[in-house]
Amino acid sequence: MAYATAAELRNQMDKTGTTGSGSDASLTIVLDGVSQAIDRYFNRPDDWFVALAVAAARIYPGCGKAYQIIEECVEISAVAVKNSPSDSSYTSWAGTDYIKFTGDPRFPDFNSTPYTGIMIDPNGDYSIFTSGQYGGLQGFRPSGNLGRAIPTVQVTAKWGYAVTCPPVIKQATLALAARWFKQGQGAWSDTLASADFGGLIYQKMNSDIRLMLENTRFHKPALGAR
Repeated sequence: MAYATAAELRNQMDKTGTTGSGSDASLTIVLDGVSQAIDRYFNRPDDWFVALAVAAARIYPGCGKAYQIIEECVEISAVAVKNSPSDSSYTSWAGTDYIKFTGDPRFPDFNSTPYTGIMIDPNGDYSIFTSGQYGGLQGFRPSGNLGRAIPTVQVTAKWGYAVTCPPVIKQATLALAARWFKQGQGAWSDTLASADFGGLIYQKMNSDIRLMLENTRFHKPALGAR
């Protein structure tokens, strides 16, 4: 998912030509590459800064507690939980059975997005999210249980960081794309002489772009091994 358009990049570089290396197709390739690099930098290979337009279901192993940590989303439309790890179907919860929050479940923020968790509503019908820890026999001569985590919680949501791209991410995308574009015009050399920008060294990330990325706290925490 590109965080800026070819027209925005062309405007930022004050470039009017739309053919050759400056065509929409060429600029879009650069923008796609930069956007993917930024996603990887912030540990977002599957979830982007711009949330899904349509809600989708995801499953998690329940923690067996009164709260459940989930991935970032801007809207939650449904929650369903298995009553037992061995159940084959989920039981849908009412909207009054859970509360959306972000941050630490001990000191949650109920007013900000993206949401990163759901907790039991004290007035709801449930007390915990069914634990996904489940054991089974090992081989022909079991010496114990083979423990594993299986899905017991299903959340349907619009996954992603925000409804629209954060301005600093859009600007970082455009700035880095402009540098990649100019570097590509110079056969990807370490130093490029440009009438527009002067002599540019590409061996290190520009300090302004680094500031945009490193000081924004957009890193997405990992949920278990992925």
